[in-house]
Amino acid sequence: MVAQIEKLNVQVGPIEAQVEKRGQGKPLLYLHGAFAYGGWPGFLKSLAERNTVYAPLHPGFGEGDGLEQLDDVLDLALYTYDLMDALGLETANVVGHFFGAMIAAEMAAICPHRVDKLVLAAPAGLWLDADPGVDYFATPANELRGILFADGNSAIAKQVMPDAANDDERGEQALARVRSLSAVGKFLWPIPDRGLKRRLGRIKAPTLVVVGDGDKIIPPAYGDAFVERIPGARLEVFTNSGHMLNIERGDDFASLVSEFLA
Repeated sequence: MVAQIEKLNVQVGPIEAQVEKRGQGKPLLYLHGAFAYGGWPGFLKSLAERNTVYAPLHPGFGEGDGLEQLDDVLDLALYTYDLMDALGLETANVVGHFFGAMIAAEMAAICPHRVDKLVLAAPAGLWLDADPGVDYFATPANELRGILFADGNSAIAKQVMPDAANDDERGEQALARVRSLSAVGKFLWPIPDRGLKRRLGRIKAPTLVVVGDGDKIIPPAYGDAFVERIPGARLEVFTNSGHMLNIERGDDFASLVSEFLA
């Protein structure tokens, strides 16, 4: 039986980090992406059966503050290492999705000895002129679900990103979207290339890259681009999957990650 979620407030320098912790076993740090970052999705519940999962909220997301303390991607990666220190984690397996995967890759490149194994799902951080992907910053709110999921009308898509029931809910959703995209935009806009391509070769951790064949934001070509630059990296392409592959294919994603970490 998986233990209940423990909610932690952890002081990291001037930033108070919000972290959810669950499970038992080797530490696993999960770094969320730009979308559907709230709650405890099914794949994390499965991973917590064999790992102690730490899921921090990035500065600037939700009710979290501290974004003004971070100037660039290096600051963000070092902040996350300081968070690991505050949690008492010398090393950990690190799993990241999209924006979180970019942070995870930077961490593994900067301090290779502190990341045991690395999983990058739909990772940001590179730029391909021939395949830039959809500009999600400019996507209207009512079209975003169809961009993020292979089937925007599926039950899981509507559960994760429900339609607003009234104007109050619509306003809350709009505010949350503005906050999250503002936080991500500080590090990814106008293009996400911040030099990561020159550092990926420093990664020593065994690395799994997972992309969805229908991802409109991080097209499958980016999976090849990451694997080409990370020594010994392995690529998995999920069929019938969009950007939120870790949620719409949650059971398959959890099984794949568990197998890789084991």
